[in-house]
Amino acid sequence: MPRPRNSIPKFSIDRNGRAFTKVDGRFVSLGRGDNPESRRRYAVLLTEHTGLAVTASTATEKRASVTVNELLLRFVTEELPRYSTSEQYCQKTVVRLLRQLFGETLVSEFGPLRLRVVRKAMVDGDPTQKDQNGKPCPRKPWSRDTVNRNVKRIQAIFRWGVSWEIVPETVAASLGTVRILAAGETAAAESTPRRSVSKSDIEAVRRQLTQRNRDILDLLGLTGARPGELLSVRAKDLNQDGEVWRFDLIKHKTAHKGKSRTLFFNSKAQAILQRYITDDPEARLFPIRRDSFGHAVLRACTRAGIEPFVPHEIRHTTATKLVDEVGIESAQRLLGHSDQAMTQHYSRTADRQAVEAVKTLE
Repeated sequence: MPRPRNSIPKFSIDRNGRAFTKVDGRFVSLGRGDNPESRRRYAVLLTEHTGLAVTASTATEKRASVTVNELLLRFVTEELPRYSTSEQYCQKTVVRLLRQLFGETLVSEFGPLRLRVVRKAMVDGDPTQKDQNGKPCPRKPWSRDTVNRNVKRIQAIFRWGVSWEIVPETVAASLGTVRILAAGETAAAESTPRRSVSKSDIEAVRRQLTQRNRDILDLLGLTGARPGELLSVRAKDLNQDGEVWRFDLIKHKTAHKGKSRTLFFNSKAQAILQRYITDDPEARLFPIRRDSFGHAVLRACTRAGIEPFVPHEIRHTTATKLVDEVGIESAQRLLGHSDQAMTQHYSRTADRQAVEAVKTLE
């Protein structure tokens, strides 16, 4: 049986770097292919071309001819920008793997067995993988928690496709039958749990860092911020009115859920920030990549001869202290948790109460 003709316009780039697509037999120029505006124009055109005012038979025909690549392209173009920068990075990793394995597969033919193949590729990794320039770029095996999160991301992408009538509902429903991997039933490694870092270890690492990285580390402890949140601060974003400064983030982990996120800076944190505020209000106070800062901390751990920790564990350390000292509700607001159960996870009070309780048993 011949493959149905694809009715979804494709985003293409010619040899001169110009983006274009073809709609109903006519070519439509989208501008320079390396300009994000070309993707936005393409997204508008797709919305118009595959609008909701279609008959049931036409919608069915379009769903039958859409490939996984085309679904992913629409998702990355239209939906992905709503997510935080860190979540976009995770989503793109999943999209890349899905394209490599089943990009040319019709979405109507992508079922639970193919999803299991993708999941196995996550567990196994790929030591033979190469980058776009042909250089070795092996993909390491992912931990069980990471695999489970990424399978859920794939399921969510297909559910999003249902909302635009480009994925049959039965396909998304069938993918939902693939349950998460339980501990002990897979060769995937277990994630290392986050831990609180001792004051002595933090001080040992501070002595190995440059002044700027040392100040960033201190601010993480003083604010409970995620590293990516802190590194995005600009002078123009700081509200310096009042005793405590504020920074209301536009892009953050739960922004796509309509949640707000604010960082608070006390007098000690303000003294650090003032060393980096310049005449350019648009400039980031700490122009360093999150991964570069993380690598600097890991190298400092090695030089200090202590067990390595990542910058995010400073947030864990601060969270544990806050929950026990100021209570769940205040800590939840400061940490930016949308669910109180997440904040409760950091409490050591329950363990202490259990220890006291067991002493009373006879």
